[in-house]
Amino acid sequence: MQHTFHIPVLGLGYSIDTPLKVARFGISSVVSIVDDELTERMRKYHSEINHETYQFIKKSDLNSRSERITAYLNLLAKLVNKQVSEMKQMSFEEDNDLCRYFELLPDQSDLNTKYRHMQHLPIGTEKHFLQWELKRSITTGGIDVNIMSKVDKANYLNDVYLGDDNTDALAAIRGFANSILNSAVVISAGLNPRLFSYMEEFNDFYPGQDGEIKKRIILKVSDYRSALIQAKVLAKKGLWVSEFRIESGLNCGGHAFATEGFLLGPILQEFKDNRLSLKDELLELYINALQRKEIKLHQSFKSAQKITVQGGIGT
Repeated sequence: MQHTFHIPVLGLGYSIDTPLKVARFGISSVVSIVDDELTERMRKYHSEINHETYQFIKKSDLNSRSERITAYLNLLAKLVNKQVSEMKQMSFEEDNDLCRYFELLPDQSDLNTKYRHMQHLPIGTEKHFLQWELKRSITTGGIDVNIMSKVDKANYLNDVYLGDDNTDALAAIRGFANSILNSAVVISAGLNPRLFSYMEEFNDFYPGQDGEIKKRIILKVSDYRSALIQAKVLAKKGLWVSEFRIESGLNCGGHAFATEGFLLGPILQEFKDNRLSLKDELLELYINALQRKEIKLHQSFKSAQKITVQGGIGT
């Protein structure tokens, strides 16, 4: 068992570099890629303090928004991988990051139990073998991103429209899709047909030959109906929703969205009652779409969908 929680997107800036603080400990977090000016400034800052080469991407460049986002996400991935590599070279000494990785795991985690057992062993072959096994089991937390689908402003350069592919949401999803990340995009704020159609153009949103999807889709929704409608639109395009992340309409990122006033309890019950039928309906649409695109679905493809919740049960 790894961690059973994640750090959600926290506005535009509060979680902009959270992966650099928690990903090496196996904790996933979500970065907002709505503001490319911010991602560019953060790329400059973290490049300088980590002695990485930095080349400014000018706002006047035609594809600047997408390229800025890709460059920043690639930097995050590079720095996190470097942190993990350095951590694996450490010895199991008190209060270092290597020990902290295992100490932060849930008490019921098998790795946590194995770590505690290793600590009490005398120095010898068994202890060294367990330490090697523990280091080999380290996994990095996800560097997920958030796109608000309705934040899709048209962009101009010298009063010339840059085209539909360079609106805010589409350029952002392109920036994520072109990055080296193996992670998920959290799509919030509802249905954007143009964005969903554009996502069809990127191979990383489809399963590979091993059945794995490199760029996964998480829908942030406030109720079952919203989840069903959006997921069906995506499934018909050959795009699989790996997770439904439920958030109360009165607790959605600090904003108050008008709803029928249902509490999370009844909303969760509806998901529970319809979970299997939802997956079956979506899977049929998904397989048919892949067949039309002549994409073979490997038998190892995992169709299980997570249903997670953000916010208090009583909100």
